[in-house]
Amino acid sequence: MATREQPVPRRRLRPTLAALTAAVLVGTGVAAHGAGPDPRPEATILSASWGTDDAVGCPTGETGLDNIPVTFNWFIDPASIQTTDFEIVRSDGTSTTPVCALQFPPDEPDEAQTVNLIGDFGDSVDGPTPEAVRVVGALRGHGPQTTRSKPVGHLAADVDPISGGPYIVDAWTIRPAVYAGDPNRCTVGRTFVRVMWSNGLTAYPTGAEVGEPVVASYRAIYRTTNGRVVRMKPLAVADLYDQSTTFNSDNMHDLCLPRRPRGAQLVRITIAAGLIQDPNGDPNLAQRFTRVP
Repeated sequence: MATREQPVPRRRLRPTLAALTAAVLVGTGVAAHGAGPDPRPEATILSASWGTDDAVGCPTGETGLDNIPVTFNWFIDPASIQTTDFEIVRSDGTSTTPVCALQFPPDEPDEAQTVNLIGDFGDSVDGPTPEAVRVVGALRGHGPQTTRSKPVGHLAADVDPISGGPYIVDAWTIRPAVYAGDPNRCTVGRTFVRVMWSNGLTAYPTGAEVGEPVVASYRAIYRTTNGRVVRMKPLAVADLYDQSTTFNSDNMHDLCLPRRPRGAQLVRITIAAGLIQDPNGDPNLAQRFTRVP
């Protein structure tokens, strides 16, 4: 399970698909170190944010819709996703079902933690606004360390407002079996950590793909078996340039790290403020994301 050590105000997930006819945000991962019992035996929702207002569409042709990326601690089985699995509750007490529910922009096999809900969820100026997301159907998934599909169950989460920047919701060490075949994987380093955010990620304020300032600021913090704290700077950040436009960049970064000390456990991810923005142009606050074993 993971929490922010110093809570950062929840921000609004902007789907990375505004100019697209289909929108989906997949992503959030599960922290795992080696073999053993599944560290995430139960599914939870890590974030749900109102991303865009009247700016995205569905593959079936509908346009001018809103989106809410919902990120889980499990990988969600694509075949189980139905629009009727989700209910969006608005501030005026009404509720609605998405027009479509997709896994995009994160659309690779090891990027299955986010489902992007697209539909008419409200109005950011005159209201009503989306306030909660409920999982009410037969959605299925599994933890990153396992392969057996199980029911996600009935879950609920508040929806972040449309304003605000992206924030870290998860971090996990990528096992070789999960990373095999990933076309955007790290090409340097010996330890690979996936950092999941609440929304799509580009460089602030340009909207270009992230570069050296982000690499230079990230730190993966480990605690060794004798209690020593080791702060590791990435050699590079991967999982970039995986869609045709940066607006559709997904909500994850892979930290390409040197070999971690033997037996050391990942305990925290940090990055400075004002380096990353969501598709709405909202910058991140400083992040100090803590993993709780």
